[in-house]
Amino acid sequence: MPPFIVPERPEAWANAFALFEHFPTLVWHADQHGNFVYSNQTWLEFTGSKVSAALKQHWLQHLHPDDLEYCEQQLRRHLGHPHSFELEYRLRRRDGEYRWILDTIRPISTAEGQFCGHIGSGLDITDRRNTEAELQERETRMRTLLAGMGEGVLMRNPQGRVLMHNAAAEEIYGMSAAEMRSWNIFDGDIIYLNEDGAIIPPEQTPSVQALRTGTPQRGTIGLIRPDGERRWLWVNAIPLPAPDAHPERTVVTTVADITARRDNEEQLRLALTVFRHSVEAIVVTDANQRILSVNQAFTEVTGYGAHEAIGQTPRLLKSGTHDQTFYDAMWRDIAANGFWQGEVQDRRKNGSLYPSALSISAVRDQSGKVTHYVAVFSDITERKAAETRISYLAQHDPLTGLPNRSLLKDRLDQALASAQRQDNRIALLFLDLDRFKTINDSLGHMVGDRLLQGVALRLTSCVRETDTVSRQGGDEFLIVLTNVSEPDDAARVAEKILELLSPPFDLEGQRISTSFSIGIALYPEDGDNAESLLRNADTAMYHAKENGRNTYRFFDERMNAHALERLQQENALRQALENQELSLYYQPQVDTHSGRIIGLEALLRWHSTELGEMGSRNFVTLAEECGMIVALGRWVLAQACEQARHWQEQGLLTVPISVNLSVLQFLRDDIVGCLQNLLEHFGLEGRWIDLELTESLLLESGPDIRNTLVALKGLGVGLAIDDFGTGHSNLAILKRYPIDRIKIDRSFICSLDEDPDQAELVHAMIQLGHNLHLQVVAEGVDSPEQLAFLRREGCQGAQGYAFCPPLPAGAMHALLRAQCLPASLLGEHQP
Repeated sequence: MPPFIVPERPEAWANAFALFEHFPTLVWHADQHGNFVYSNQTWLEFTGSKVSAALKQHWLQHLHPDDLEYCEQQLRRHLGHPHSFELEYRLRRRDGEYRWILDTIRPISTAEGQFCGHIGSGLDITDRRNTEAELQERETRMRTLLAGMGEGVLMRNPQGRVLMHNAAAEEIYGMSAAEMRSWNIFDGDIIYLNEDGAIIPPEQTPSVQALRTGTPQRGTIGLIRPDGERRWLWVNAIPLPAPDAHPERTVVTTVADITARRDNEEQLRLALTVFRHSVEAIVVTDANQRILSVNQAFTEVTGYGAHEAIGQTPRLLKSGTHDQTFYDAMWRDIAANGFWQGEVQDRRKNGSLYPSALSISAVRDQSGKVTHYVAVFSDITERKAAETRISYLAQHDPLTGLPNRSLLKDRLDQALASAQRQDNRIALLFLDLDRFKTINDSLGHMVGDRLLQGVALRLTSCVRETDTVSRQGGDEFLIVLTNVSEPDDAARVAEKILELLSPPFDLEGQRISTSFSIGIALYPEDGDNAESLLRNADTAMYHAKENGRNTYRFFDERMNAHALERLQQENALRQALENQELSLYYQPQVDTHSGRIIGLEALLRWHSTELGEMGSRNFVTLAEECGMIVALGRWVLAQACEQARHWQEQGLLTVPISVNLSVLQFLRDDIVGCLQNLLEHFGLEGRWIDLELTESLLLESGPDIRNTLVALKGLGVGLAIDDFGTGHSNLAILKRYPIDRIKIDRSFICSLDEDPDQAELVHAMIQLGHNLHLQVVAEGVDSPEQLAFLRREGCQGAQGYAFCPPLPAGAMHALLRAQCLPASLLGEHQP
């Protein structure tokens, strides 16, 4: 507000004061020192003062004593300041009543801008202040009332924001006051449920419905609070008409927490439901054992309807098979412990007997007096039969019905004891079904189970009744032959088994052939107890497998030496990672025409401190058999990724590193997650890693294999078929799966010079790869002549001793820096 400017001519100033005389407001004028020099007629009449008195004693005499100091401070603070300000104070009216005045005070300046005093204009606001005070008092009373309410109260605007709430609402919704003020019903902080517990959107709550329809809404809803706690509420939402100044409708919602009541009701409903629908019979009696209630299961078990049982005693079911001593002991336990549980024989309405599992509980009041008894029982006829069945299954294989490991151990111990007494010989045959896993995986477990059942039937036809055929689990069987005169007797049984198994089995319309590898251990020659015979027969069986399968072998000590050697290797391999005995060597893959390095294959090496240098093929097979292949494969992947990152940081690596994957590693490990974590850990792009897979893995057709390969391609890695041509090649896999290249196995390359047929095969493989737009790499290239042949045939890549043997990482630096093999390594056939 601009300052009041004093008119330059005196008559203009006089005219202004004449105008002020007729203003309805209280007008006064003070000079630059704060002295009152003028009050208009309205001011004089209001205070009942005369002009001379007003000018002499000024308006401060009429102020309320409590406001005097405040007004003086404000006037002094604003002296000389070119700003308007307001004062609220109490001024004594001529009748002695103090009235509230809102005084708007403006500075007065000369035309040159010099401050020369204040002019004030006061307005009586007593009635307005009284109204505000009354409203404030009403609001205080309302807030006090809301704060003391047990029900939550909220007011919301159409946007769903809380305009007002009470403390009970904070507790119900699990929010602080600040959180409530910023909460919007549409924000999703709270999840709403209907009466059946299903999630509903906020639009279906009574509050939002009342806002949108303009009609009151009420009902039960559930909510899951931000802290995860579930509450049930009775909600009553009432829309309020929109005031003129606020065109938007609001809604007042009261919420009562009925969680405890609903839980109690639910418990009662649940108890009643359990009583009515329990599969066990329930009887409730009074303290005198008179039946008060029975459930439907009682009728189904006993044949008595509720109308026949109520009013009777449980003696209605008495079978007569238990004497009085039995019942006396039962009731003594109930009196002492409040509970009894056991088995009884009861009688149905039709007179038939049945075994019953019964429990009786005493119900007491707060004083400890028995008020009721609750009996729960069930017909355990089927359970008794099941126990008999379980006892059978505990000693027999459920699939074939043959004795299991436990029963075989008992029978073998009995046979050994008999043989010791009678000085007889017995034979133990350990049989393993050849290539059963391939049948199981390719044709399904159901066909595999049918095959095992058929094998069990044929085996039992090969032995006498005094002998025992047992299934140990999986595809392993054991046969105990008693009263064996000569070792040849056991051999003849083994030959008979191999002969009877040779005809194919007709399963699910498919003819499946199989065979056994059989190991034979004799008592007393190969052991005098069950454990040694089992161990030695197992060893002999593995020896039979190593000798071509579909055969049998007797145990001798040389087999034990072989088994001990294998065990020693397995134990050493388990320590190899911890002892840092493993390392990776790298062999370049070379462009056959330019000599440029196009890739590196990571090859695992193991130098055992105990066993010396170990061949990779042997210990990888050993790792697969002893279950270490997954841990070993993860270590190789991690080392390859770390080395790739290291060479990249040195600016050396411009080609991918290939890593071989075992079939077991691919199937048992989360290879996608493992590789993704390694790439992220080392900050490596997927294109710097290639995975080499075997044909046997890709022949495990199925959506899981394809999905995994697609996921690996999604990481950016390359995929190659290793040792191509050595497996049961299925050319369809080259189109079915996202393969980038094939690697021709070294067995085809080594005899290129001597065998024209091999050359034709290699030619066909290269052309096949080209036609399918796959890169072709030849392994085991060891001579210039082999390299020249591959160049002529258009084979893009090769690796082998003709270029470079596998080298440790440190020895690869010079080759990687050159990115090309030295000319001397390419021989006289270099381009």
